[in-house]
Amino acid sequence: MKIINKQLGFTIAIILGIIMIFLPGSDNSKFNFNPETLSSVILSNEDQISPETLSEWVVEERKDYRLIDIRTDQEFNEGNIKTSENIPLNDLLSKDTLDDLSQDQKTIIIYSNGNSHASQAWLILNTAGLDSYILEGGMNYWNKNILNPAAPSGDVSDDEILVYRTKAAVAGYLGGGSGIDPGTTKKPIIKKKFKKRPKKKKKKLEGC
Repeated sequence: MKIINKQLGFTIAIILGIIMIFLPGSDNSKFNFNPETLSSVILSNEDQISPETLSEWVVEERKDYRLIDIRTDQEFNEGNIKTSENIPLNDLLSKDTLDDLSQDQKTIIIYSNGNSHASQAWLILNTAGLDSYILEGGMNYWNKNILNPAAPSGDVSDDEILVYRTKAAVAGYLGGGSGIDPGTTKKPIIKKKFKKRPKKKKKKLEGC
């Protein structure tokens, strides 16, 4: 495990060093780079947020985070995640943007089509001391699983049907398709599961 951490830390150092060299107008004295800490966070997946969690945040209309799409303007206009803002990668890593994000003091969630470009951006943001996360799977996963959840097939339980209906409601609210009514814009209610209590047996009345 230590060998893997060292190799990952070395790789991170090289990538980060290259990116910081070409980072326009950056004050490198503000960056705090700790390869062991970063590699530990990456290996434990603490650098990511699941799409399912993000979808709940969007439905709940939380205001304590910024969702940033780092793809090109064209890709963003062709389809994006509800509540996201478009800051292409080159602009995201500019001095002005980094200063703005540091003053905002909100949790930052970044996404691209997959994870590669978002991971590079996350390295910079994290090293700059910004509380940031990568959307796991990016836009590709979001389109396939959040906006178009697969309907259960075969012999399914009532719980599985309920889970699918909840996912479908969330997908409709977020603008999903694949058989989901695109006109569904009502805010879905995400119900938490509660364990059913066993029914108490009625005591038989004894004869006189």
